[in-house]
Amino acid sequence: MDDEEVRESIKDMRNDMWFKENYIDLMQKHPREWIAVLDQKVIANGSSKTDVEVRADEIAGDEEYSLYFVLPTATVTDAGYSHR
Repeated sequence: MDDEEVRESIKDMRNDMWFKENYIDLMQKHPREWIAVLDQKVIANGSSKTDVEVRADEIAGDEEYSLYFVLPTATVTDAGYSHR
C-alpha cells in the first residue's frame, strides 16, 4: 500500500466514524437518502445513488469521498445504534 492509499484509507475511516457518531442526526435530516461525505461533511444527498455520485464527483474533483445510505429508523444492525 502506498502513501496515497494510506491517506485515503484514513480519510475513509474518519468519514465512517463521523457517520456512526452522527447517525441519529443524519436519520432526521436525510432519511432514505444516499449521502456523499468528504472530510466529515455531507457534500451531496438524494434518493438516487447515481445522482448523488455524479454531484459528489463534481464537488470533490479528484478527492475521494465516502458514500452511505441513511435508513429512516435505527435498528439493532444500524451503524449508529447502540444498546445499553
